[in-house]
Amino acid sequence: MKQTDEKPCFTGTMTAIVPYRDMDRAADIILECFPEAPCLPAMTRSIRWMLEGIPCLVMDRERRIIYFDLSTERESEILEFYDRYEAEDLDYFATTPDTAPFIHRMIELIAERRTDQLKWVGFHTAGPILLGDTLKQADGTSSIHNETLRDVLIKGMNMKARWLEARIRSAIPDVQVIANLPETTLVTFTSSAGSGSRDDIIEAVNLSFAGLDCITWVHCCANIDWSLLTDSNVRVINFDAYQHAENFSLYAKGIKTFLARGGMLGWGIVPVVRENLEKETVDSLLKRLEQGIELLVNQGIDEDLLARASWLLPSCETALLTPEESDRALRMTRDISIAMKEKYGFRP
Repeated sequence: MKQTDEKPCFTGTMTAIVPYRDMDRAADIILECFPEAPCLPAMTRSIRWMLEGIPCLVMDRERRIIYFDLSTERESEILEFYDRYEAEDLDYFATTPDTAPFIHRMIELIAERRTDQLKWVGFHTAGPILLGDTLKQADGTSSIHNETLRDVLIKGMNMKARWLEARIRSAIPDVQVIANLPETTLVTFTSSAGSGSRDDIIEAVNLSFAGLDCITWVHCCANIDWSLLTDSNVRVINFDAYQHAENFSLYAKGIKTFLARGGMLGWGIVPVVRENLEKETVDSLLKRLEQGIELLVNQGIDEDLLARASWLLPSCETALLTPEESDRALRMTRDISIAMKEKYGFRP
C-alpha cells in the first residue's frame, strides 16, 4: 500500500502535547474524537524523551535546563553518534518506555482497539530548528547556530522520527503514518531581526524528513513566511487558521502550487487559548473556517482540491488547558470535521 495516496477530506486530528495524566483517559478521548487519525499523545512538558541518542547533553537539574557541552572530553560521544547514524541503527535513537511510557502504551491501545475507521496514526517530536533554538550551548547561545550541533540535531531528529515510524508500522500494520516535526520558532529566524538563511531553513526541514516513508507534516502556529514550507518537500503544512488565515492566504500563489503537487493543509481552527475557546461554538468556528477557505478560493485555488487536501485540528497543543477544556477543544474539532465532511459530500 502506498502510504501517501489517500487525502484527508477534512479528517480531524490533533497535535500531541495534552494536559491528561492518566493514559486510559487520554486514549479514550483521542480515540473517541479521532478514530480515523489518532495521534500519539505527549503527556509531559519535558523534552527529555525526544533527546535519547543525542550526544553531549548536560541535564542541569538544579537550574532545570538542558544544554550542550562540546568540550574535548566528550568528542567520543559525537563520534559514536555518527557511527550509529551511518549504520542506520534506529534502536540507538529509540524513545524508551522509561522516558515516554505514554508513547508505547498508546501504540498498544490503538492496536488493541483498532476499528475499520483507522487510516492514519500520527506522532510528533521536534523539528531541528525548533529544538536547536530551544537547546543552548554552554555560553547560552542557540545550538542551531553551531554547525556541528545543527547537523547533529537534523540527523538526530530524523533518526528519532524514523524509529517512531518503524515502531508504529510494526505494531499497527497497514496504517498510514504521519510524522509531525513542528517548527514553531521559524518566525524568529525570518523576522527583520532574525538570523536565518532561507535556504538553510528549507534544507533543514527537508533533511529532517529524509528516509521516511510516511506523510511528512510541519506544524507552525506563528505567522511566518509560509513560502519556507510551501517551497520545502513537506507534505502537510499545519497552521493556526483561527488567528492567521488571512495572513496565510497572502501566500496563495505558493499554496496553489503546493497543493497541485500533492500537498495538504492542516487547518488549526479550534483555539486553545482559554478565553477564546470559552467564547466560541462549533457554528462560529465553522463560519470562521469557511471564511478562511473562501480567502484561498477567491485567489484561484480549486475548492474541491483544497477540501480534499484539508485536515482539521485545534490551533496548537492543548497542554495549557484543563483536561475538561481539552476535551471540549477535541470534541469541537471532531464536530467541525463531521460537519465539513457532510457539507462537501465526503464519506464519513
